[in-house]
Order: sequence, then C-alpha cells, then structure tokens
Amino acid sequence: MGPSHSADRSSDEDGAEDAAEPIGLGDGSADIELRTFREVVRSAGHAIYWTDTSGTIQYVNAAFEEQTGYSADEAVESNANILQSGVHDQQFYERLWDTILSGEVWHGEIVNERRNGERYVAKQTISPITNADGKIVRFVAVNEDITELRASRERAEKERNRFEQLLDAVPVPIVLSEFSGGDPLVEQTNRAFREQFGFGEQRLVGSSLDEFIVDADDADAASEINERIRDGQRVHREVVRRTANGERRTFLLVATHLAGDDRDEALGAYLDITDRKRTEEQLRRKNRQLEEFAEVVSHDLRNPLNTATGHLEMIEPECEGDPHMEAVANAHARMEDLIENILSLAKQGQLIDEKETVELGAFVSSCWQTVATRGVTLRNEASGTVRADPSRLRQLFGNLFRNSVEHGGRDVSVTVGDLPDGFYVEDDGPGIPEAKRDDVFESGHTTAEAGTGFGLAIVHEIVEAHGWSVAVADGAAGGARFEFTGVDRD
Repeated sequence: MGPSHSADRSSDEDGAEDAAEPIGLGDGSADIELRTFREVVRSAGHAIYWTDTSGTIQYVNAAFEEQTGYSADEAVESNANILQSGVHDQQFYERLWDTILSGEVWHGEIVNERRNGERYVAKQTISPITNADGKIVRFVAVNEDITELRASRERAEKERNRFEQLLDAVPVPIVLSEFSGGDPLVEQTNRAFREQFGFGEQRLVGSSLDEFIVDADDADAASEINERIRDGQRVHREVVRRTANGERRTFLLVATHLAGDDRDEALGAYLDITDRKRTEEQLRRKNRQLEEFAEVVSHDLRNPLNTATGHLEMIEPECEGDPHMEAVANAHARMEDLIENILSLAKQGQLIDEKETVELGAFVSSCWQTVATRGVTLRNEASGTVRADPSRLRQLFGNLFRNSVEHGGRDVSVTVGDLPDGFYVEDDGPGIPEAKRDDVFESGHTTAEAGTGFGLAIVHEIVEAHGWSVAVADGAAGGARFEFTGVDRD
C-alpha cells in the first residue's frame, strides 16, 4: 500500500463526511478543526489512506496517488488488495488482519505494487479507528516509501557478507577493532582468528580484545602498540598472546589504522610463528653446542700441534734442506688451516639476528685487499646496497676469492656483479663440471692439492644463515660462476 496525489473525493459523495471523519473529531466537531485535519492529511509527505472494516478504500491523499500511480477515482471504492504484489503469502495478510481487527496497531515493511506493475517497499502503519461506542469503523494506513533505503540496506548487507567471506578465506587470523577509551573493542574476526585463539564470535564482539588475549605482563607493551596504531603508524612486530586454553604463543602482528567516517578502527593480522621461534631457539642451542665442541676439539688438536711445531722449529736448523722436514712443516700448516676452518664452519651456520646496510661495491674492494691476490685481476661491477652481516659477508667473499686463486692460478681474473635480487662472483678459471656442482658445497670436498674442502662449505653456511640461495653456473669466460639470490637489496 502506498502514497499518491489525490482530490478528496470522499467529501463530495454521500456519507463522505463519515468516511473522512478523523479520529478525535466525532459528530459535532467544529468545521474548522475538520478542515484543518483534512489539510494536514492532504499535504502530508507520506501516503495516507483509510478503508472500511472490509478493506474497501474510502479516502486517499495526494501522496498516495504519487506513490502508487492510482488516482483517487481509481482507488476509492476499490479494495486495498489492488496494491498487493504477490511477494507475501496469504498467511502474512491473515496475521495483519488479525492484528488490526483485534484493535492493535500493525507496524511492518510490506512490498506493494504500483499501478504500472512496479514493486516498491513501504514502511507501513495501520491503525484501527473506533467510534464513540468503541466499535472499529475504519482503518487508517500511513505508508513511507523505503525502496531505496531497503535497497541500500541490502547492498550494505551483501557487502558485509562479502567482506566476511573474504576475511574467512584468509588463512591468517584477522581481527577488526574499534578503539573506545584507548581499548580496541572487537567488531569482527575471521574464522582463522577464532580457530587460532579459541574464542567464539559472540563472546568477542563488543569486548576489549586485550582482555582476552593479553597477559598482565604484556599489558604495557600492548598499550604502547595501541597508541602507535591510533597515531596512524603501521605496526609490524613480534608479540606474545594468550589463547582461550591459556597457552602463550608467539605471533608476528601486522596492524594498520583505518581512518574515515568518524570511526577509529584498526585491522590486525596475527601470524603464528611459535613453532618457528622454537625451531630457531633449538638451532641456536645446537649451534652453541657445536661451537663449544669445535673449540674443545681445536684446543685439544692445537696442543699437540703446537708441541710438534715447536720441536720442528728446534731441529730445523740442523736439518736444513731436508725434504722430509719440509713435508712435516706443510702438514703442520695444513692441520692449522683445518682447525681454523672447522671453527669457522661451526660459527657461520648460526642464524643472523641483525643485518646492516652494506655498500656492495666498496665492500667488495675492501675484501679483495685482505686476500693474497697478487697478480690476480678483480673486475668490480657491484653497485647498490645489500642487507647482511658484514663479518660473515666478508668471510664469504674471501673464501670465494681464495677458491678462484686455488683453482685458477695467479693469473686468474675475478668478476663481481649485480643480479636483480642479489649478486654473482665468477672467474675465468677452469670452471666446475656440471656433474660435480652439487658436491662443491659439501664439507671436505676439494679438487685442489692445498685445499681443505671447507671454503665453499662455509660459503654455503653463510648463505643459509642469511636466508639466501646460491647456485653454480658457467662463467662468461668458461670459469666458475656463483649466483646469490634472495638477497635484501635497498
């Protein structure tokens, strides 16, 4: 049922005065009051009409005509069911009639149909009107067209459902919060968040997120994070949070402030890194044990080696020129190299906590100066910066330079250059056969007489500690080429 433009037809018909008589203006009411009432109804912005107790329309105002497309002549004396759209079933209308016939006011939304067949949504109120004896004599209906409002509401509902589906499709726990008095109050969570933390949606919504997942020991840090978010800063840090069963787990929190529409909201994602942190700690502990073991072994090896070297130096003047003495001295030097490489290998595999920005070109030149490379040519084409541990990066370049000299001789040429996500080191020496490239990074593997077999193994450990990748390929001149990728370049 709905609004339109109407002439007050009922006032010109027999019995029109009864039909148009408003509630509260019974028989004998002043004409001026009746005219005032009619003028108010006639000019009302909402569609107003009334019917007798059988549903026959007795009066419509102008807004009714505009809303429904029915003129007053067409509507009056017609049944109100001319507005039915077919959307509602018979039970709907039976309940409506039961309500108003019992003397109660009916409120609700109803889908009606205009004269041209177009459907519209009306917010409708139907009130029973009684006479002086308390008998219901007519029903007054007031209709507000809310078609656009309902369409907007449905669009918003669809967008909300789509947003929920998108959130639930993300495997990372996500929570949308609104700040109130400094506390983040939960507005929405995705399925991954509820499964990870063990709290139901109904329990969380409207409550402070920190009360559920932040321990007292972490409260100050959580407050500091909230302040940073409210200041518009993007938060990216490790945090410890509590699940519903009381377990404390480590998460990588990425939170962003959402500004607009006078709302103070934040979107936070919690990536569970508990297992990774435990693995890292186990690896650190094993590395510490390995380093301690290597130091003990090297100490136990150095003592007899130092003794042997000392005795050799004492008898060396007496045996000058003896080839056997030279062989013993070379063996001692090789043992010293082995001990140093064992220690280095134990240390270089440790995870890197802090990286620094390194100017690659200048750093390569500096590393080159510390290696015995007389007669060897360096072509330094490296540029830009990388994020790395300088001490271990220096060890990496030193080992690669020495490897080139050991296999290519004193006239070898070494080139260092850029890759899109890293750098390379290559030489013009004999190269590495493709069949042996998978073995070069194994401890003890060497093809050089004076090599220890640990140089490239240490390089590999340094690469893994940085989280990089290394591959062996052919150099431009047929030598060995080592390509390092996955490098953080600024």
